[in-house]
Amino acid sequence: MNLMKKIPGGQIIVPMLLAMIVNTILPSFQEIGGSTAALFQKGSQAMMGLFLITCGASIKIKEAGVPLYKGSVLLVLKLVLGGAAGWLANDLLGIYGAFGLTPFALFCALPSNNSSLYVALCDKYGDDSDKGAVSVLALKNGPFGSMLIMGMSGVAHIPATDMIGTLIPILIGFVWGNLDENFRTLCLNSQPLVIIFQSFAIGASSSLHTLWSAGFSGVLLGIVSLVLGIMIQFAYRFFLRKKSPLGVSMGTVAANSALTPSIIASADPVFHSMVSTVSAQCAAASIVTMVICPFLVSFFNRQIIKTQGANPAAGAPVSPENE
Repeated sequence: MNLMKKIPGGQIIVPMLLAMIVNTILPSFQEIGGSTAALFQKGSQAMMGLFLITCGASIKIKEAGVPLYKGSVLLVLKLVLGGAAGWLANDLLGIYGAFGLTPFALFCALPSNNSSLYVALCDKYGDDSDKGAVSVLALKNGPFGSMLIMGMSGVAHIPATDMIGTLIPILIGFVWGNLDENFRTLCLNSQPLVIIFQSFAIGASSSLHTLWSAGFSGVLLGIVSLVLGIMIQFAYRFFLRKKSPLGVSMGTVAANSALTPSIIASADPVFHSMVSTVSAQCAAASIVTMVICPFLVSFFNRQIIKTQGANPAAGAPVSPENE
C-alpha cells in the first residue's frame, strides 16, 4: 500500500503491472478456476459496478450555485471537446488511428480527468466554489462519459440498455450517498480496494509485451490530453468573471480510465482486441498528465496575473512569489 501511494495512479498502475507480470510468466494462473478465476480474471464487470456506485456516492446534491455552474461548464467542455477529438481522429484516420494511437484510446481517455489532482490544485489556485465543482465532474467518472460520446457520435454501437445499465449503479450510489453520510464515507473508504482488484483483472488480459508496445503511444496520448486541457482553459475563461487557471487541469487523464476499455468492449465487441493496449495507454497517459499538468496550471496562473494583476480575494490567482 505504501508503494502504491508513492506512485502516481499507483492503485491502478501497480496491480495492473503485477497482473501483466503474472500473465507473462504463468499465463495459466488466472484460469485455475473457482474463486481465483472469478476474482482475478472474470470479475471485471462486477467490480466496475461497485466502482460506479462509489463514484455516484461522491456526488453531493447540496453543491449548487457557483460550484454547480463551474462544474457544469467544465463537464460540457471536457465531453464536447474530448468527443470531438476522438470523432475527428476516427473520421480522418480510421479505427486504427496512427502512431499506435487509436480513436478508441482517445474516447476512453479524453473524457476523464484526475479529480484528486484537480482538488489539490484548487487548494492553491482556486476557492471553495472550484473545489465544489468536483461533485459535478464526478458524473463522468468511469465509462459513462466515454460510452455517451461514442454512442452519440456513431463510432460505437452501444445499446441503450448498456447505457442505462452503466447509469443505474451511479444513481444508486448518488441517492444512497446523499441520504446517508455513513454510506458515502463507506464508499470513499472502499473505492481503493475495488480499484486495486479491478485493475488486476484488467491487467490479467494482457502481458508485458503489451505494456512495452504501448509506451510511446501512451505518452503521445498524454500529450494530446494536455493540449486538450489548454484548449479548455481558453474556452473556460469566457465563462468566468474571475479568471482561473484551473481549466487546464481538465487536461489530465484519470488513472481509472484504464478500466473503461473493457466495459465499452463488452457493449461493442468490435473493440475487444484493443482493450489490453488501450488500457495500458490510458495508464501511461495518466502518469504523464499528472506530472506535467501542475506546471501548466502554474504557467497560466502567471499569465492571468500579468493581465489582471494579483487579487487577494478568494479564488483569485496566487502571486508568483507564493508558488
